[in-house]
Amino acid sequence: MDPCDVAPEELDVAIAVDRFETLASHPVRRINHRWAGLRSFVADKSPVVGFDARAEGFFWLAGQGGYGIQMAPAWRDAAAALLLDRPLAGRHRRAGVVAADLGPGRPALRGQG
Repeated sequence: MDPCDVAPEELDVAIAVDRFETLASHPVRRINHRWAGLRSFVADKSPVVGFDARAEGFFWLAGQGGYGIQMAPAWRDAAAALLLDRPLAGRHRRAGVVAADLGPGRPALRGQG
C-alpha cells in the first residue's frame, strides 16, 4: 500500500474489545486511543539485517512485518553481532542462519530498490 496514516479496522477493534471483556470479565465503556502499526516487507518477505554495500556505513534492520515481537531478541542479537563485526550467536548458527542470508545483498533482493 502507499504510505499513509494507518488506522485499525473497526471490526478488529470490536473483536479485541470482545476478547478483552470475555477474558477479563470487565466491560469496556469507551476506547480512548486506537493504533495500528505499519508492517514493512521486502521482496522475499524476510527481514533485512546487515550493511548495505551500496551505501557506506548504512546498516539495515528492516522488513520485519509479520515476524512479530517474538523475533525481536533474535534480530537484536544478529544486528549487534553484524554491527560489531562478530560471528552470529551459537543459537543462530545452530539454526543454520548465515549472515549473508540476512543482508540486503542476498540473491532474493538483488535488483530491488
